[in-house]
Amino acid sequence: MVPTLIDMYHEGGQDRLKGSSSYIHARPQPVSVAAIVRALLSLPNVLYPLLALEGELVPLIYLTVVFGVAGLIAAAGLWMLKRWALWLSIVVCLLGGIFSWAPVIPQAPSVLHQGLAAFVVAGSVLIIVLVLLPTSRRAYT
Repeated sequence: MVPTLIDMYHEGGQDRLKGSSSYIHARPQPVSVAAIVRALLSLPNVLYPLLALEGELVPLIYLTVVFGVAGLIAAAGLWMLKRWALWLSIVVCLLGGIFSWAPVIPQAPSVLHQGLAAFVVAGSVLIIVLVLLPTSRRAYT
């Protein structure tokens, strides 16, 4: 029988692979949730040029796409437990939350726009809380 990665991990009660000096890091559930939420909040930003209304400012469209790509990179980094992704996620969430909240909530044209902006802000706060939990911070390399 060929040993699997799980068999090598659990063999002898060791917390590392046989013949390897690097430890296996299990991804904490809060980090997984934060990475998935970050990716889901970033996808509409990347697709925004397809949905943009005529007459919208071109720099706004570019900025939205840049935030979307940065969010997807942060989500991938969180998934791989990279420390830089922690800080990138926090920056993207803070800036995205501020840009969603400030212009949209008070002067939104409809209740739907207000609800979507509030959803983005709540998702950003959730991501920041999840990545800053002590169990999450210990997992980053």
